[in-house]
Amino acid sequence: MMCPRFIRQGTLLLLILLTAACAHRPGLTPPENVLEHQRQVQAIGHWQVNGKLGIRTADDSGSASLKWNQEAANYQINLSGPLGQKRMLITGTADKVRLEQTGEPAQEAKSPEALIKQQLGWTLPVTQLAYWVRGVPAPKGRINRLEQNSIGLIAQLQQGDWLVTYDNYSDQQLEGKTLPLPGKITAEYQDVRLILVIRQWQLGIPKQ
Repeated sequence: MMCPRFIRQGTLLLLILLTAACAHRPGLTPPENVLEHQRQVQAIGHWQVNGKLGIRTADDSGSASLKWNQEAANYQINLSGPLGQKRMLITGTADKVRLEQTGEPAQEAKSPEALIKQQLGWTLPVTQLAYWVRGVPAPKGRINRLEQNSIGLIAQLQQGDWLVTYDNYSDQQLEGKTLPLPGKITAEYQDVRLILVIRQWQLGIPKQ
């Protein structure tokens, strides 16, 4: 029979090795801090992402460069490139949204989803994406499923009719804090598939 002393020493050594391994892995979010991580991410009032948005529907597919600037409830989404061969600028406030396309008269509505569906024919869940893009569920909408990865960040989220999958988290800095944020988000609903690849994050109010 193995001596209890050796068992205790072996267990202690294993814990030390595991602790050391975790300490040298950058970007780890301990599971007990997941709720705090989500609270901090949701509290980010000003952020900007630059990347590429791919859209596939039953009838069409395409992609465009994307620049999304969010300031509290106000946002501006700039889409440019092959998608529809027109530059699109979506500007929203808490009360209304405005869609501008190259060579077309500007259109306004109260809901970005309804306006985009009406004018472009495809679905872009702007309201929910403002949260999903940061790796957190939208505050409104039933969460049907939520799966976490090995370090407690969201790997897959089913909220309402949308299935959202996350990949390529990377550490971003805000006011001395390190926040892991997604680098790739895939959102699927019926025959619509959106793939957002983020090349650059910018958190907080830009310095002048």
